[in-house]
Amino acid sequence: MRNNQQNSSVNRRRFLGQASCSAIGSTSLLSSLINLRLTGSLAAADNEEAEDYKALVCVFLAGGNDSFNMLAPVDASRGYPEYVAARGDVALPETDFTPIGNPLPSPDGRTLGLNVEMPELKALFDSGKASFVNNVGTLVEPVTKLEIQNQSANLPLGLYSHSDQQLHWQSGLPTNRSPLSGWGGRLAELLNDLNGESQVSMNVSLAGVNLFQSGGATSVLSRSASSVPEIRLWNRWGYRHKQAAQESILEAEYQNAFEKAFASTKKAAISASAEYRAALEATGALGTEFSTGNRLASQLKAVAETIAARGPLAKKRQTFFVELGGWDHHNGLEDHPAMLGQVSEAVGQFYQAMVDLGVENQVTLFTASDFGRTLTPNGNGTDHAWGGHQFVVGGGVDGGKFFGEYPSLDLGNDLDTGRGRFIPTTSVDQYVADLALWMGVSPGNVRDLVLPNLANFHDVVEDGAPLGFMKM
Repeated sequence: MRNNQQNSSVNRRRFLGQASCSAIGSTSLLSSLINLRLTGSLAAADNEEAEDYKALVCVFLAGGNDSFNMLAPVDASRGYPEYVAARGDVALPETDFTPIGNPLPSPDGRTLGLNVEMPELKALFDSGKASFVNNVGTLVEPVTKLEIQNQSANLPLGLYSHSDQQLHWQSGLPTNRSPLSGWGGRLAELLNDLNGESQVSMNVSLAGVNLFQSGGATSVLSRSASSVPEIRLWNRWGYRHKQAAQESILEAEYQNAFEKAFASTKKAAISASAEYRAALEATGALGTEFSTGNRLASQLKAVAETIAARGPLAKKRQTFFVELGGWDHHNGLEDHPAMLGQVSEAVGQFYQAMVDLGVENQVTLFTASDFGRTLTPNGNGTDHAWGGHQFVVGGGVDGGKFFGEYPSLDLGNDLDTGRGRFIPTTSVDQYVADLALWMGVSPGNVRDLVLPNLANFHDVVEDGAPLGFMKM
């Protein structure tokens, strides 16, 4: 009987995957399929830890981080001379990088250095709590420089475009400019049944509406770093006497579908807001200090507050989205090191908060950005490019390592499509798959529903995690 049930689950999963791959991003079929509300036993991996708390925190560096000035080769015999030759006027002195790694060389023998403004991230890396994933970018399928030159390559739409590449990073659908959902939203639909009863969504955004968490029936709770959601008309002084009238309007029976949907949504928002505020108040203040002048730290503090309230909110799985803009450095990189320092400080404080809450092994923070930047300068700045470097932080990370290929910085190499615009050697799909598997999504659902483009790079069902930077 058990074998029959397993075969049934596999067949259903395969059917869903085939249907979604043919229609994802172009019709509402995927949302309809996901809205079948697959049970937690089907959606989650079949392991004893399926009920443990886990959370993903996406830190989106909007604008395109110049990650080759964040992580650069610094060995005098090969790497640093290549770096200086390629970067020209935007190259940083060797003393602006601190060698990292244990052992120091990267897999190809070069020594990589982290920008000296990121001591907190270096400490996390050195202690085995952070790793780097090199040369990641959006891809439809593996491509070569020759295929790009002869125009036979199947490339992501809007390559080098901010809006398109942000969509592709957050949706995992690089051939669609109007995606219906993000990969975080699809992941949430599959895992939400692991959570308890609550009006508050498992998806929380500190940066407003985003594609990453969108899709299906799982909503997004949006709040600012400085205040929690509230129904201002009711909570604001002088307006409480209108509460009864508003409640009467919302409780009325409506025949019009739009009026009925609006009233239902408004009531749900009011209920969720009250529950969320009550949970935060019951949990109390964090014991960890966050820098008040750091925009990213303020957002991550709000994430930590919500994680601290996971018990009252009955959450076993959560996703978070935070964003820091200003990375489009066409006109100069003078403030880039300070911005990297801001990220490092915020991430270090957030990790400490997770330690203080006892969930450092259950929360993984990861970065994403539109794209990398050109190696060659346009004067004082750099232009839009393709592959770039990201980092992941948490006790669940196989830390102190470099994953993926750090490319040669020799201009004109086989990955260089011009001006140091490198073809990614790791796809967004591969990067995301490791995270989705760690969250508890089954390999079949990672392939069929969360990342339908992944099969072009890796068979996650047969071969497991593509990169292996998470401890499974």
